Amino acid sequence: MTDHDNEDDELQIISKSQIKRDMHALSDMGAQLVELPDSQLKKIPLDEQLLDAIHECQATPKHGARKRQLKFIGKLLRHADGEAIRDAFESLLAPKREAIAEFHSVERWRERLIEEGDAALTELLAEYPDADRQQLRQLVRNARNKKQSEERLKRHSREIFQVLRKLIIGH
Repeated sequence: MTDHDNEDDELQIISKSQIKRDMHALSDMGAQLVELPDSQLKKIPLDEQLLDAIHECQATPKHGARKRQLKFIGKLLRHADGEAIRDAFESLLAPKREAIAEFHSVERWRERLIEEGDAALTELLAEYPDADRQQLRQLVRNARNKKQSEERLKRHSREIFQVLRKLIIGH
């Protein structure tokens, strides 16, 4: 095996499509960076030229000039330390994503309680033993009562959501 063969093994062949996907991902990240406030932009390791381009894009109206500026930001990101920027950006978004996931979890539990009744309540109580069984059972019974007006059903559904949010998230 020659040195030339080793170099070929080390160099991975990247398809043209993969290069385009990477460039689009950088452009998308650039568009997301433009939407961030200055307080969050300061937490991301951006060079001066890239930061200036982002500020200029933020001040540009939402027409063709803004589109060109976003392309320019994408181009600058290709030459910047993309990993460090992506990691810092992801760490900024992590708490928001976590809050959204918790919210969806509470919504799923509420829907299951309303649809499945006692079977879902038993599972919930097994997972969260500190829950008030009597309060939840009463709320679920009220929410499942089809004889009530639509407005009352919505109110009971919101009450279940509030109790579950306190139980699951702690807010």
